[in-house]
Amino acid sequence: MDRSAPFHEERRWWMNVLAESEPSDLETLWDRYGEKPDYQVVQGPESGLIKVQARIGGKGRRFHVGEITVTRCKVLIPGSAVGTAMVLGCRPRHAEIAAVLDAALQDKRRRSHLLESVVRPLERRLREARRREAARVAATQVNFSTLVRGE
Repeated sequence: MDRSAPFHEERRWWMNVLAESEPSDLETLWDRYGEKPDYQVVQGPESGLIKVQARIGGKGRRFHVGEITVTRCKVLIPGSAVGTAMVLGCRPRHAEIAAVLDAALQDKRRRSHLLESVVRPLERRLREARRREAARVAATQVNFSTLVRGE
């Protein structure tokens, strides 16, 4: 993440990392984090459905694809900030930890330590998982132009 990026872009980045991370990875790094802030749950965690829409080829009229389950949570660190999170699936603990981290990351005094000890390690794990998945998929691809016809 570019350190000169505006705050809202940086927040979008860390929220994507927290939401997309494996719940077990997030839980492990959260458990290792020493000075956990006191917080109050304002809303949730609660699970529900969101309608998903798409367009053929990214153009044209939207159509209804189906629904996905999400879990959302909102917390307050008294005297500091409100943190929110929404994660795919029915994962109340994941959403709660992500919301607390969102609130804590808004505090400039905590931000650099949390970024280095939680967010960047999660980002590295996500990048590695995506690389492994891309390699796995690439191994199954067929190049049809190299197939020989039965001539």
